[in-house]
Amino acid sequence: MSDTDVADVGSGPTVVLSHGTLLDRTMFAPQTAALASRYRTLAYTSRPGTSRFATDHSLDDLVADCVDVVDRAGPDRFVLVGMSVGGFMAIELALRHPERVAGLVLMSTQAAAYTSEERRAFGRLLEPLDTDGPIPEHVVEAFRPVIFGAEALAVRTDLVDRWTASWRRRPARSLHREYRSWIDKPDRLADLSRITAPVLVMHGEEDAGISIDHARAMHERLPYSHFAPIAGAGHLVTEERPAAVSEALADFLDTLTPWGGTS
Repeated sequence: MSDTDVADVGSGPTVVLSHGTLLDRTMFAPQTAALASRYRTLAYTSRPGTSRFATDHSLDDLVADCVDVVDRAGPDRFVLVGMSVGGFMAIELALRHPERVAGLVLMSTQAAAYTSEERRAFGRLLEPLDTDGPIPEHVVEAFRPVIFGAEALAVRTDLVDRWTASWRRRPARSLHREYRSWIDKPDRLADLSRITAPVLVMHGEEDAGISIDHARAMHERLPYSHFAPIAGAGHLVTEERPAAVSEALADFLDTLTPWGGTS
């Protein structure tokens, strides 16, 4: 593990991509390849997937990390794609730094806070992971139906096996720190009206990790929002339905006024 893991691909206006829990920047590989001829993409692995995995951090820290990735790359303005916890972070960043966000893509995510029941359920599973050693097998198994849709679990064994093998190599404490960064997230539904940048809300129709009802709730409250449900996809939409996601993302980006090129 290194301190940083950023893939800088393509040229043109900059699109920054931030992944979800137990994942890394490679989940966006189909999209960065599809966009490379027209856009510069910065897909990065957040700190739980790097050598900084054991550091306590909050959504505030993840916002600062994202801004640091962009500042090192150079552009002042960018479109931010946030998946799951990356979406939690993206909402916070858009509220705090509206001048920098030319557009927002909220993917497989929610603005609402977790319920007490959800916090208790996650706590029972993940609080014991503040320990040395790898992620336990029962936790790996618990996350399979959370991350992958039913079709992927039944048919895409290559995809499921690749990711679950990577989870087994990860330190337990990396997942504990990741979980602690988002479990007490604030409820931002009422604040979405303050986000005036164009937004694409994208969500798998079979997502068992975060219900598509959360996507509809965000879409209803965002002033300039387009809703793109992805049929047959679970939480990991980018790899379960790569062509549909890449097409929806490219269509959204192409509607935006150019927001600057490479630095």
